[in-house]
Amino acid sequence: MNALLLTFLSGLFYLVGIIIYKFVKHKNELTVAAISCAAVVIIGLIIFDLAPELIEQDNAWLFVFVILGFVLLFLIDKLIPHHHHKHHDHDEATKEHKDRLEHVSTITILALSMHNLIEGMALYSISLESIRSGILMLIGVGLHNLPFGFQIAGTKNKLLVFLLVISAFLGGLVVFFFGNIDEFLQGVVLAISMGMLFHILLFELFKEIRENIRQKATIYGIIIGVILLIIINLI
Repeated sequence: MNALLLTFLSGLFYLVGIIIYKFVKHKNELTVAAISCAAVVIIGLIIFDLAPELIEQDNAWLFVFVILGFVLLFLIDKLIPHHHHKHHDHDEATKEHKDRLEHVSTITILALSMHNLIEGMALYSISLESIRSGILMLIGVGLHNLPFGFQIAGTKNKLLVFLLVISAFLGGLVVFFFGNIDEFLQGVVLAISMGMLFHILLFELFKEIRENIRQKATIYGIIIGVILLIIINLI
């Protein structure tokens, strides 16, 4: 049940992002810090948890599924419109901004829901192997998802927001009802998850960090990420 709980919690990061957008002034700085922190946590997850698990299985074919996971997320992300995390004061006051935000939010929510369904399956499977690895993935992916909450905060379609929030949980339920899988299939899920995380790092997080490398928020996020890694690895 802990694994299912983690998939449910991952969806709540979107709600946190929506709340932050409505009440916090320094949205961009918080986004930069969250992205930097997420990058550190995901790197730690890959190096200290996923990679050793795959190497331990001693099956070279599993690394083919790492590539498959990378390509799969690449194709899914093609459905998500290009987005920027920077926000400017009073943008939301214009009708043109509101209409564009509603349109982009709807498309983004639908694409992200499909993305999160697969991500929830991966998170659930990883959590069954190691709850510590599951928590690391939850933090890393959750912080990556947080800025998307900013982007969809303007949508009026509450049903779509609800779908987005529970999509990862639904993915976890798929694996839960599917039942136990053998060691090789577990390795396949871990490999696909690792490929997906590589994609998130290269095409989302590193890009944002490079563009904001001189900001203090980037440094703060990296420091917080390192602290989180140390704390979780001591648990």
